Amino acid sequence: MALLGLTGAGILLAGALVFGGLDRLRLRVVEANIDFVLTQLRDSIEANVSLGIPLQDLRVVQDLLERSRIGNPSLLAVEVFSPAGISLFNTDRGSIGEDITSTWRDGVRHAGNGDRWRVEEFGNLIVGQAIRNDFGEPVGYVAVTVAGPTGQSPIVSVIVASAWRFAVVLPAGLFGVGLVVWFMFRWRSREIMDVTARLSASGSPPLPAPPPDADLVRLADQVGEAVDAAVKQLDQTTTAVLKLDDDGVRDAAA
Repeated sequence: MALLGLTGAGILLAGALVFGGLDRLRLRVVEANIDFVLTQLRDSIEANVSLGIPLQDLRVVQDLLERSRIGNPSLLAVEVFSPAGISLFNTDRGSIGEDITSTWRDGVRHAGNGDRWRVEEFGNLIVGQAIRNDFGEPVGYVAVTVAGPTGQSPIVSVIVASAWRFAVVLPAGLFGVGLVVWFMFRWRSREIMDVTARLSASGSPPLPAPPPDADLVRLADQVGEAVDAAVKQLDQTTTAVLKLDDDGVRDAAA
């Protein structure tokens, strides 16, 4: 059980690292795709703005947004709005002419390097970038909306995304380890049983059992008589040896 527990903990740790890395890689791929779409749209729109046509009159922008939306199913919406915050072009045509939300305005106001800004709203991630003319003045903004988790820490997001994976990997890993341990235990037990059998076979033979009709009292008397006879014989032998020693001592003195 201890081995299975350690194995399960190891699988959980390794799985968290692997699945967490996969989720971070997935997020990076999404961000790279957003950056690519924004850069392509900005460059295309700025190329048309450089011709001297006002942004709101560039009808080709709507086609650019539609193609970008169709080519990237992960994008929920693509929009171009004016510096005043009025939607000029939008893949959701019903939103054209509406004001952007205060959350978007805060994102534009606090845009970082490269005029890139991002906010989270209604469970979605919005990333935008400024559109500038040849004089470097912002004439509008392009923004893309993608689905993204909100209200969750990265650790919680990894756990939620990896829960179903652990539900499959962990039991399979524990089953595999348990099977290996069972085979090793059987293999070791067979060796121990073989050694025990060999030791038992090489031992002294068992003592013969007394006949079932033997009289225990008579056997005890016989054993006692044999012991008395042996003691008498030992006494006689000891007396004879001592007598020989005394005779040898007297002969040496004479």
